[in-house]
Amino acid sequence: MKKNGRTTLPNLRYLGLLGIAVFVVGLTGFITGMTPVENEKTAAGIEACTECHEDVATAFKTSMHSVGKAVCTDCHGDAAKHIDTGGEKGTILAFNIKNSALQNAKQCLACHQDTCVQYMSGPHGKASMSCTDCHGIHKTGHNRALLQAPAGKLCAGCHPDVMAQFNLNERHRLKEGILECITCHDPHKPGTRERLGGFKQQECLKCHTDKTGPFIFEHEASAVEGCSICHEVHGSPNRHLLKFQSVGELCFSCHAGAPAWHKGLVSFDANCAGCHSAVHGSNLDPLFLK
Repeated sequence: MKKNGRTTLPNLRYLGLLGIAVFVVGLTGFITGMTPVENEKTAAGIEACTECHEDVATAFKTSMHSVGKAVCTDCHGDAAKHIDTGGEKGTILAFNIKNSALQNAKQCLACHQDTCVQYMSGPHGKASMSCTDCHGIHKTGHNRALLQAPAGKLCAGCHPDVMAQFNLNERHRLKEGILECITCHDPHKPGTRERLGGFKQQECLKCHTDKTGPFIFEHEASAVEGCSICHEVHGSPNRHLLKFQSVGELCFSCHAGAPAWHKGLVSFDANCAGCHSAVHGSNLDPLFLK
């Protein structure tokens, strides 16, 4: 600009303030993934519901669902009739037990189909469990997954028999917090890994890498049935999580017809692994000898 016939620069103080304002607006949009117009729309949508559902709306503000473009109607559907009737029940999707699991899950899968698309074909979906049986829509939850409780406690509510096995002397370290149920099991997918057998033992090999192989000579039980043919995957009173206290009894449950020259050695007290030490697979001997 020109002042008194001289060219001068704009006031740097005002330019600095303008730059800060632009930065703040841009940062807000970056964090929430929304433009200022979208932010205004989200706030208005929540405000309309807050008039009657203040406690829910307050909790929602600290929920992972609030970090994004979601508004109440994205999950609960069009609220026009609900408002016109003064909040009459049945005029909006309430995610309650009156709805089928499919009806509740359908709304969730609209956003979560990339990770949960097979949910309804899994054991939880087939058992008519809704997403909200484990997840809270509005509250912060115990982690980013909005769980109603820590994962172990949630699973224990329906699987007490399994959780009891983690109290045995030989067990996977669930109680110590080293792993969780979801470390091995995906609750949103079909139950193909229910017993973690056959090719599904790859889940076990993520931790037990020394048993991975590949081996020239594979133990057929491990290759076909998987780790669970010999081991109880949650907990056992026997060492190494074995299904039998005696190694001989475990081996003879499959190898009933031992060779004749084993005479005198064939008994439930025998320690087959004393000679057949490479029981998980060998690159040297087809009989898994030392």
